[in-house]
Amino acid sequence: MNNLSQILNSATMGHPRRLRPLICWTIAEYLFRGAPYGSMLLVVWEVFKPLQHPGTTINLMNIAGACAFLLLSLICLWLIGKKAYLVAYRDGYEICCDGRLAVVSHLRRLPMSFFNSRDPGDIGAYIVSDYNNVEMLTTHLIGQFFGGLAMPVAALISLAFFNWQLALAAAAVIPLAYPMMLLTNHFVATLGKKHQKIKTDAASRMIEYIQGIRLIKAFNLSGNKFERLERSFRNLKQESIRLEAAPAPTITLASTLLNGGLVLLMLLGFPMLLDTKISMPVYIMFLLAGSVIYAPLINALAFIAIINYMKLGAERINTLCKTPVLPEGTIERTPAPTIEFRHVTFSYNANIPVLRDVSLTIPEKGLTAFVGPSGSGKTTLTRLIARFWDVDKGEILLGGQNIKDYTVHTLMQQISIVFQDVYLFNDTIYNNIRVGRETATREEIEAAARKARCHDFITAMPGGYGTMVGEGGNTLSGGEKQRISIARAILKDAPIVLLDEATASLDPENEAHIQEAINDLVKEKTVVIIAHRLGTVVNADNIVVIDKGQVVQQGSHQTLLEKEGLYRSLWQEQQRVKGWKFQQSTKQQDHEYR
Repeated sequence: MNNLSQILNSATMGHPRRLRPLICWTIAEYLFRGAPYGSMLLVVWEVFKPLQHPGTTINLMNIAGACAFLLLSLICLWLIGKKAYLVAYRDGYEICCDGRLAVVSHLRRLPMSFFNSRDPGDIGAYIVSDYNNVEMLTTHLIGQFFGGLAMPVAALISLAFFNWQLALAAAAVIPLAYPMMLLTNHFVATLGKKHQKIKTDAASRMIEYIQGIRLIKAFNLSGNKFERLERSFRNLKQESIRLEAAPAPTITLASTLLNGGLVLLMLLGFPMLLDTKISMPVYIMFLLAGSVIYAPLINALAFIAIINYMKLGAERINTLCKTPVLPEGTIERTPAPTIEFRHVTFSYNANIPVLRDVSLTIPEKGLTAFVGPSGSGKTTLTRLIARFWDVDKGEILLGGQNIKDYTVHTLMQQISIVFQDVYLFNDTIYNNIRVGRETATREEIEAAARKARCHDFITAMPGGYGTMVGEGGNTLSGGEKQRISIARAILKDAPIVLLDEATASLDPENEAHIQEAINDLVKEKTVVIIAHRLGTVVNADNIVVIDKGQVVQQGSHQTLLEKEGLYRSLWQEQQRVKGWKFQQSTKQQDHEYR
């Protein structure tokens, strides 16, 4: 019972009462399924009366009454079955819809470290395969399991009124199947966890293969990469066969033991019939009712194996929902857009610190640039401002208050982020811009697009603002995606703007457009920009030089150039490579000499 209670809790995310209507209506349906057997027994009883009492005639009215009872019970069965069907799928899918939304909401509030430590296939499995298991539990298995138990119980109680000894004999074989059920559960629990892990790994390898298909083609890696994918699929096949095969002997043995109850009824009932302890109709009734008792129990045994496997998915979801979210503060007032790092230390894992004792101030309505070698911690600083992670030591202040003290909604209302790698949803351009502010009017959206220098190329498309951009925005160029991301940042109109090298990989024409758009975006804002090309931030109010997770220099462009240090070295190196070009080939040189 404890295991069953865990299953119900897992399937309903801790609200098992939501399954009560589903279970009750399914039990009622199963009970009415036994009505035809009852009508058949009434007819058999009437037919055998002349054999038991010679000279007695068959009462046709009783047979007609049995037929009328059968018709009425079939009508009730249809009505109850229809209701049970609708309740099962309506309530089941409603539970799963609410559960999926709850999981997605929980995922949104988890720290980014959760996602960085898992394969994409593992995260996708929570919503796809794991919740498919929950769906199967709620809409199909749980109701049928309880219905399959209810019918034999009702049949045994009814039979006990005719002969309690035979009814007890019919029930005696049922406990013999219990050890088989425990063994089945053990096999499923042990092998099921391994099967789920391998299934998730196969999903991850499939996602990896699809996402890397261009690289695989470009470098002719199809053999190597396909071998990994093929190996994961073969492992899944082998583990699936093992999962199906391992509990098969115990389920088969349990079914054999239950069917042995019919043999027991024959052997015990026949001497009682000869000794006239029971009548022929009662004997036949017990034999006919045996199938009503044992067939649903055999099905329930199969359901138990499937339910215990499906429960593993529900347990994974429960474990996910217990993963601690980033603690949220209570302050909802709008803070001043000043940012301060106080002795901040942070690492993505416990062994390798990315930031070490960083202290700096980002003033209100100023342009602050983070520069430094790759991997120095520049992007991490901006991610911590947005509280994608929490610091290990120290604190980050917004408007003089620790960012942990604000509600997540309040904090994110103050920040617009333009990422270097832009992601667009598989939706229209209009809706992708509207992400910046859901309540924006069309006029406001178009005004933001004009400021982002993307209105012209949008209206030139056949669908205009209604053009679908594909998954990740794959139907647009890099510059077009970047300008749309700036448009939604302009639409959001947050007082703090974080720019993660928004022009790093663009051609000169697109870079010029985006630089103009950024100039409109950052007016009267507190702006933090990550820059690799130092020429783009020479006019910054403050340039913060980061190296190996520490602030090594800061000041204006001219001030930093006048000092020995990393900034001047980076500047001189970039000026030197400006004139770099490919050398002429030997053939070209020979041609020029001739």
